[in-house]
Amino acid sequence: MPINGPSSYVPTLNEFLRHWPNVNTALGAPLVLPGGATLLSATEVRDELEDFVALVQGKLNDVEIGRGQIEILKLASLERIGEFNRKVRGFLGQTAFVSALPDVPSITSAAARFIEPLEDMANLWGKINAATIPGFTGPLLLLGGYSLATFNTDLTAIKAAYTGLQDASQSLSLERLRRNEVQDQAYAIMRDYRAAVIGSFAPEAPLVLSLPRLTPVGGSTPASVTATVVWDADEDQARITWTESTAASLAQYGIRFCPGPDYSTDDETVVGSVEPTEPRVMLTLAGLPNPGSIASYKVYVITTEGNESGSNAVSVTRPE
Repeated sequence: MPINGPSSYVPTLNEFLRHWPNVNTALGAPLVLPGGATLLSATEVRDELEDFVALVQGKLNDVEIGRGQIEILKLASLERIGEFNRKVRGFLGQTAFVSALPDVPSITSAAARFIEPLEDMANLWGKINAATIPGFTGPLLLLGGYSLATFNTDLTAIKAAYTGLQDASQSLSLERLRRNEVQDQAYAIMRDYRAAVIGSFAPEAPLVLSLPRLTPVGGSTPASVTATVVWDADEDQARITWTESTAASLAQYGIRFCPGPDYSTDDETVVGSVEPTEPRVMLTLAGLPNPGSIASYKVYVITTEGNESGSNAVSVTRPE
Protein backbone atom coordinates (compact mmCIF):
# COMPACT_ATOMS: atom_id res chain seq x y z
CA MET A 1 0.00 0.00 0.00
CA PRO A 2 1.29 3.52 -0.75
CA ILE A 3 1.96 6.13 1.92
CA ASN A 4 -1.32 7.79 2.90
CA GLY A 5 -0.50 8.90 6.43
CA PRO A 6 1.32 7.77 9.58
CA SER A 7 -0.58 4.50 9.85
CA SER A 8 0.60 3.39 6.38
CA TYR A 9 4.36 3.63 6.97
CA VAL A 10 4.85 0.23 8.59
CA PRO A 11 2.78 -1.83 6.10
CA THR A 12 4.32 0.04 3.15
CA LEU A 13 7.85 -0.43 4.43
CA ASN A 14 7.08 -4.12 5.01
CA GLU A 15 6.33 -4.47 1.30
CA PHE A 16 9.76 -3.03 0.50
CA LEU A 17 11.42 -5.34 3.02
CA ARG A 18 9.80 -8.38 1.38
CA HIS A 19 11.02 -7.21 -2.04
CA TRP A 20 14.58 -6.42 -0.97
CA PRO A 21 15.94 -10.01 -0.48
CA ASN A 22 15.00 -10.86 -4.07
CA VAL A 23 17.02 -7.89 -5.29
CA ASN A 24 19.99 -8.96 -3.16
CA THR A 25 19.79 -12.44 -4.68
CA ALA A 26 19.59 -11.10 -8.22
CA LEU A 27 22.55 -8.76 -7.66
CA GLY A 28 24.61 -11.45 -5.98
CA ALA A 29 25.39 -9.04 -3.13
CA PRO A 30 23.44 -6.94 -0.59
CA LEU A 31 22.02 -3.74 -2.09
CA VAL A 32 23.41 -0.70 -0.28
CA LEU A 33 21.59 2.55 -0.94
CA PRO A 34 23.42 5.85 -1.52
CA GLY A 35 22.73 6.91 2.07
CA GLY A 36 24.16 3.66 3.40
CA ALA A 37 20.87 1.95 4.14
CA THR A 38 20.75 -1.83 3.86
CA LEU A 39 18.04 -4.43 4.33
CA LEU A 40 19.12 -4.77 7.95
CA SER A 41 19.06 -1.06 8.74
CA ALA A 42 15.72 -0.65 6.93
CA THR A 43 14.33 -3.45 9.08
CA GLU A 44 15.54 -1.64 12.18
CA VAL A 45 13.74 1.52 11.04
CA ARG A 46 10.56 -0.55 10.56
CA ASP A 47 10.93 -1.96 14.08
CA GLU A 48 11.38 1.54 15.48
CA LEU A 49 8.21 2.70 13.73
CA GLU A 50 6.33 -0.27 15.19
CA ASP A 51 7.53 0.75 18.65
CA PHE A 52 6.21 4.26 18.06
CA VAL A 53 2.72 2.86 17.47
CA ALA A 54 2.61 1.72 21.10
CA LEU A 55 4.45 4.79 22.38
CA VAL A 56 2.09 7.28 20.72
CA GLN A 57 -0.94 5.27 21.82
CA GLY A 58 0.35 5.32 25.37
CA LYS A 59 0.79 9.09 25.28
CA LEU A 60 -2.69 9.47 23.79
CA ASN A 61 -4.10 7.37 26.61
CA ASP A 62 -2.35 9.62 29.13
CA VAL A 63 -4.00 12.66 27.53
CA GLU A 64 -7.44 11.03 27.53
CA ILE A 65 -7.07 9.94 31.16
CA GLY A 66 -6.09 13.50 32.05
CA ARG A 67 -9.08 14.92 30.19
CA GLY A 68 -11.40 12.46 31.87
CA GLN A 69 -10.08 13.34 35.31
CA ILE A 70 -10.56 17.05 34.63
CA GLU A 71 -14.16 16.50 33.51
CA ILE A 72 -14.90 14.68 36.78
CA LEU A 73 -13.32 17.49 38.81
CA LYS A 74 -15.10 20.14 36.75
CA LEU A 75 -18.51 18.62 37.40
CA ALA A 76 -17.82 18.44 41.14
CA SER A 77 -16.59 22.04 41.16
CA LEU A 78 -19.68 23.27 39.31
CA GLU A 79 -21.89 21.58 41.91
CA ARG A 80 -19.94 23.26 44.73
CA ILE A 81 -19.92 26.76 43.25
CA GLY A 82 -23.65 26.54 42.57
CA GLU A 83 -24.28 25.32 46.11
CA PHE A 84 -22.05 28.06 47.55
CA ASN A 85 -23.94 30.80 45.70
CA ARG A 86 -27.29 29.42 46.85
CA LYS A 87 -26.06 29.17 50.43
CA VAL A 88 -24.83 32.75 50.49
CA ARG A 89 -28.05 34.07 48.94
CA GLY A 90 -30.10 32.00 51.38
CA PHE A 91 -28.30 32.96 54.60
CA LEU A 92 -26.49 36.20 53.77
CA GLY A 93 -28.95 37.73 51.34
CA GLN A 94 -28.94 41.09 53.10
CA THR A 95 -25.16 41.49 53.01
CA ALA A 96 -22.75 42.86 50.44
CA PHE A 97 -21.32 39.39 49.98
CA VAL A 98 -24.16 38.54 47.59
CA SER A 99 -23.01 41.15 45.08
CA ALA A 100 -19.54 39.56 45.08
CA LEU A 101 -20.69 36.04 44.29
CA PRO A 102 -18.65 34.41 41.48
CA ASP A 103 -20.14 33.58 38.10
CA VAL A 104 -20.67 29.89 37.44
CA PRO A 105 -18.29 28.91 34.63
CA SER A 106 -19.28 26.79 31.65
CA ILE A 107 -18.22 23.15 31.65
CA THR A 108 -16.54 23.87 28.31
CA SER A 109 -14.53 26.83 29.59
CA ALA A 110 -10.76 26.74 29.14
CA ALA A 111 -8.57 26.24 32.19
CA ALA A 112 -8.02 29.89 33.10
CA ARG A 113 -11.68 30.87 32.64
CA PHE A 114 -12.83 27.86 34.65
CA ILE A 115 -10.43 28.29 37.55
CA GLU A 116 -10.79 32.06 37.96
CA PRO A 117 -14.33 31.97 39.44
CA LEU A 118 -13.30 29.09 41.70
CA GLU A 119 -10.48 31.22 43.06
CA ASP A 120 -12.96 34.09 43.51
CA MET A 121 -15.20 31.72 45.43
CA ALA A 122 -12.37 30.63 47.73
CA ASN A 123 -11.40 34.25 48.37
CA LEU A 124 -14.99 35.28 49.15
CA TRP A 125 -15.52 32.23 51.33
CA GLY A 126 -12.48 33.21 53.39
CA LYS A 127 -13.81 36.74 53.84
CA ILE A 128 -17.19 35.40 54.96
CA ASN A 129 -15.57 33.10 57.51
CA ALA A 130 -13.48 35.98 58.89
CA ALA A 131 -16.36 38.48 59.04
CA THR A 132 -18.66 39.27 61.93
CA ILE A 133 -22.16 38.98 60.51
CA PRO A 134 -25.26 39.57 62.63
CA GLY A 135 -27.47 36.52 62.72
CA PHE A 136 -24.85 34.26 61.17
CA THR A 137 -22.29 32.09 62.93
CA GLY A 138 -19.38 30.97 60.79
CA PRO A 139 -17.62 29.21 59.34
CA LEU A 140 -19.79 28.75 56.28
CA LEU A 141 -20.23 25.05 55.52
CA LEU A 142 -21.87 23.42 52.52
CA LEU A 143 -23.77 20.13 52.44
CA GLY A 144 -22.09 17.29 54.25
CA GLY A 145 -19.97 19.69 56.29
CA TYR A 146 -17.94 20.62 53.20
CA SER A 147 -15.54 23.36 54.31
CA LEU A 148 -13.35 26.00 52.76
CA ALA A 149 -10.29 23.89 53.59
CA THR A 150 -11.73 20.95 51.65
CA PHE A 151 -12.63 23.22 48.74
CA ASN A 152 -9.08 24.59 48.65
CA THR A 153 -7.79 21.02 48.51
CA ASP A 154 -10.13 20.26 45.61
CA LEU A 155 -9.12 23.51 43.89
CA THR A 156 -5.47 22.52 44.17
CA ALA A 157 -6.36 19.12 42.69
CA ILE A 158 -8.05 20.60 39.62
CA LYS A 159 -5.12 22.95 39.03
CA ALA A 160 -2.75 19.99 39.27
CA ALA A 161 -4.95 18.04 36.84
CA TYR A 162 -4.73 20.85 34.30
CA THR A 163 -0.96 20.94 34.70
CA GLY A 164 -0.83 17.18 34.28
CA LEU A 165 -2.89 17.37 31.10
CA GLN A 166 -0.61 20.09 29.73
CA ASP A 167 2.42 17.91 30.48
CA ALA A 168 0.79 14.88 28.87
CA SER A 169 -0.14 16.88 25.77
CA GLN A 170 3.39 18.19 25.43
CA SER A 171 4.80 14.70 25.86
CA LEU A 172 2.45 13.46 23.12
CA SER A 173 3.59 16.26 20.80
CA LEU A 174 7.24 15.39 21.38
CA GLU A 175 6.55 11.69 20.74
CA ARG A 176 4.84 12.58 17.46
CA LEU A 177 7.84 14.68 16.41
CA ARG A 178 10.22 11.80 17.18
CA ARG A 179 7.99 9.41 15.22
CA ASN A 180 7.80 11.82 12.30
CA GLU A 181 11.59 12.01 12.14
CA VAL A 182 11.77 8.22 11.80
CA GLN A 183 8.98 8.30 9.22
CA ASP A 184 11.10 10.72 7.20
CA GLN A 185 13.98 8.24 7.39
CA ALA A 186 11.70 5.45 6.23
CA TYR A 187 10.38 7.54 3.34
CA ALA A 188 13.92 8.37 2.18
CA ILE A 189 14.89 4.68 2.29
CA MET A 190 11.87 3.62 0.23
CA ARG A 191 12.39 6.45 -2.27
CA ASP A 192 16.09 5.62 -2.68
CA TYR A 193 15.35 1.91 -2.90
CA ARG A 194 13.00 2.40 -5.82
CA ALA A 195 15.56 4.55 -7.61
CA ALA A 196 18.36 2.03 -6.97
CA VAL A 197 16.35 -0.92 -8.26
CA ILE A 198 15.22 0.98 -11.35
CA GLY A 199 18.85 1.90 -11.96
CA SER A 200 20.06 -1.70 -11.50
CA PHE A 201 17.76 -3.60 -13.86
CA ALA A 202 16.11 -3.26 -17.26
CA PRO A 203 12.80 -1.36 -17.30
CA GLU A 204 10.79 -4.53 -17.98
CA ALA A 205 12.62 -6.68 -15.45
CA PRO A 206 10.27 -8.47 -12.99
CA LEU A 207 11.98 -6.85 -10.01
CA VAL A 208 11.27 -3.40 -11.47
CA LEU A 209 7.69 -4.19 -12.44
CA SER A 210 7.01 -5.63 -8.96
CA LEU A 211 8.45 -2.64 -7.08
CA PRO A 212 6.14 -1.55 -4.22
CA ARG A 213 4.57 1.83 -4.74
CA LEU A 214 5.51 4.75 -2.52
CA THR A 215 2.69 7.05 -3.60
CA PRO A 216 -0.79 6.26 -4.95
CA VAL A 217 -1.39 5.95 -8.67
CA GLY A 218 -2.99 9.07 -10.06
CA GLY A 219 -6.74 8.89 -9.98
CA SER A 220 -9.82 10.07 -8.20
CA THR A 221 -10.44 9.65 -4.50
CA PRO A 222 -13.11 7.01 -3.93
CA ALA A 223 -16.39 7.90 -2.28
CA SER A 224 -16.39 7.27 1.44
CA VAL A 225 -18.71 4.89 3.28
CA THR A 226 -20.81 5.53 6.37
CA ALA A 227 -19.71 3.75 9.53
CA THR A 228 -21.54 2.91 12.74
CA VAL A 229 -20.30 1.40 16.00
CA VAL A 230 -22.05 -0.11 19.01
CA TRP A 231 -20.94 -2.09 22.01
CA ASP A 232 -21.84 -5.74 21.39
CA ALA A 233 -22.68 -7.12 24.83
CA ASP A 234 -22.81 -10.71 23.56
CA GLU A 235 -19.35 -10.54 22.00
CA ASP A 236 -18.03 -8.14 24.69
CA GLN A 237 -16.40 -6.08 21.92
CA ALA A 238 -17.10 -3.04 19.79
CA ARG A 239 -19.00 -3.92 16.60
CA ILE A 240 -18.17 -1.70 13.62
CA THR A 241 -20.30 -1.88 10.50
CA TRP A 242 -20.41 0.24 7.35
CA THR A 243 -22.22 0.75 4.09
CA GLU A 244 -21.01 -0.86 0.86
CA SER A 245 -18.44 1.00 -1.23
CA THR A 246 -19.28 2.02 -4.77
CA ALA A 247 -15.62 2.08 -5.85
CA ALA A 248 -15.10 0.01 -8.99
CA SER A 249 -11.50 -0.82 -8.05
CA LEU A 250 -12.10 -1.56 -4.36
CA ALA A 251 -9.19 -3.49 -2.90
CA GLN A 252 -10.19 -3.63 0.75
CA TYR A 253 -11.78 -1.83 3.67
CA GLY A 254 -9.26 -0.66 6.25
CA ILE A 255 -10.38 -0.11 9.83
CA ARG A 256 -8.36 2.31 11.97
CA PHE A 257 -8.79 3.76 15.44
CA CYS A 258 -7.67 6.45 17.87
CA PRO A 259 -8.00 6.31 21.66
CA GLY A 260 -10.56 8.74 23.08
CA PRO A 261 -13.58 10.54 21.60
CA ASP A 262 -11.65 12.72 19.13
CA TYR A 263 -10.34 11.17 15.91
CA SER A 264 -7.00 12.35 14.53
CA THR A 265 -5.46 11.01 11.32
CA ASP A 266 -2.04 11.88 12.78
CA ASP A 267 -2.55 9.29 15.52
CA GLU A 268 -4.68 6.62 13.86
CA THR A 269 -3.61 3.00 14.07
CA VAL A 270 -4.64 0.12 11.84
CA VAL A 271 -7.06 -2.32 13.45
CA GLY A 272 -7.36 -4.62 10.48
CA SER A 273 -8.81 -5.00 7.00
CA VAL A 274 -11.83 -6.63 5.41
CA GLU A 275 -11.94 -7.94 1.86
CA PRO A 276 -14.72 -6.67 -0.45
CA THR A 277 -16.43 -10.07 -0.49
CA GLU A 278 -16.43 -10.49 3.30
CA PRO A 279 -19.21 -9.33 5.66
CA ARG A 280 -18.84 -5.61 6.40
CA VAL A 281 -18.29 -5.95 10.12
CA MET A 282 -15.33 -5.75 12.48
CA LEU A 283 -15.33 -6.83 16.14
CA THR A 284 -12.53 -5.29 18.15
CA LEU A 285 -11.27 -4.15 21.54
CA ALA A 286 -8.72 -1.81 19.96
CA GLY A 287 -8.58 1.32 22.10
CA LEU A 288 -10.89 -0.24 24.69
CA PRO A 289 -8.63 -2.04 27.17
CA ASN A 290 -10.67 -1.23 30.28
CA PRO A 291 -14.27 -0.45 31.30
CA GLY A 292 -14.92 3.23 30.73
CA SER A 293 -12.42 3.45 27.85
CA ILE A 294 -13.49 5.41 24.78
CA ALA A 295 -12.22 4.75 21.25
CA SER A 296 -12.96 6.31 17.87
CA TYR A 297 -12.93 4.50 14.53
CA LYS A 298 -12.96 5.15 10.80
CA VAL A 299 -13.46 2.77 7.90
CA TYR A 300 -11.30 3.51 4.87
CA VAL A 301 -12.14 2.61 1.30
CA ILE A 302 -8.83 1.56 -0.30
CA THR A 303 -8.60 1.05 -4.06
CA THR A 304 -6.20 -1.08 -6.07
CA GLU A 305 -4.47 2.15 -7.18
CA GLY A 306 -3.71 3.01 -3.55
CA ASN A 307 -6.20 5.85 -3.27
CA GLU A 308 -8.34 5.94 -0.16
CA SER A 309 -10.99 7.88 1.71
CA GLY A 310 -12.10 7.66 5.33
CA SER A 311 -15.62 7.36 6.64
CA ASN A 312 -17.20 9.47 9.33
CA ALA A 313 -15.57 9.02 12.74
CA VAL A 314 -17.60 6.97 15.23
CA SER A 315 -16.95 6.52 18.94
CA VAL A 316 -17.95 3.96 21.54
CA THR A 317 -17.47 3.59 25.29
CA ARG A 318 -16.74 0.23 26.88
CA PRO A 319 -19.38 -0.23 29.60
CA GLU A 320 -18.36 -0.18 33.26
